[in-house]
Amino acid sequence: MKIHLRSLTVLFAALAFGSWWVLAGDTPTPSNGDTDRVVNASNNAGNSGDDKDSADKQNDEAGNSSEQKDSDEKYVPKTKRELRRILTPIQFNVTQNEGTEPAFRNRYWDNKQQGIYRCIVCDQDLFTSETKYRSGTGWPSFYAPISDKKIGTRKDWHLIYERTEVHCSRCNSHLGHVFSDGPQPTGKRYCMNSASLKFTETGKEASRSETRSEPAK
Repeated sequence: MKIHLRSLTVLFAALAFGSWWVLAGDTPTPSNGDTDRVVNASNNAGNSGDDKDSADKQNDEAGNSSEQKDSDEKYVPKTKRELRRILTPIQFNVTQNEGTEPAFRNRYWDNKQQGIYRCIVCDQDLFTSETKYRSGTGWPSFYAPISDKKIGTRKDWHLIYERTEVHCSRCNSHLGHVFSDGPQPTGKRYCMNSASLKFTETGKEASRSETRSEPAK
């Protein structure tokens, strides 16, 4: 009898141990490969938001670039004869011959109104009042253009020293010069000629009669 009870005890112990082993086997331990896949999935989920923001930004930039390209493609350059007819003598001399208007005796050097400064020849947006500052030179000065794509630059040796000439990127009209003595955040001074610019006050339509108006005395 004792032997029989002992055999039953051993049998029950074996069955209990076998059940535990089976249950333990049903709970798999993830391998290194499975762990890496879980981590990568988590990282991909976290990066998806950043990727979306980056894609939105790229789409916005592509849209702005597309609008600029479409605008440039629609622009039809005027002949010298047409420009002589629609521009004042000083506007023509400055924009087409790289002339310079008198300091302190021009339209916008002391303009404090809020708005946008456009090219007098092709009407492209160039500068805003937000980046305009009083440089004391007698010409309208800005520390940055609306976009670097709106202007072009080249070396100028018309004087005895080198300068950097600034012109409209669309119609190539002369605007002025840029110097490295401006305020922060750029440290640049875009010294422009009023005769090259057309100002549109915020909230108002540009006056078409301005093109033929003489500069302020």
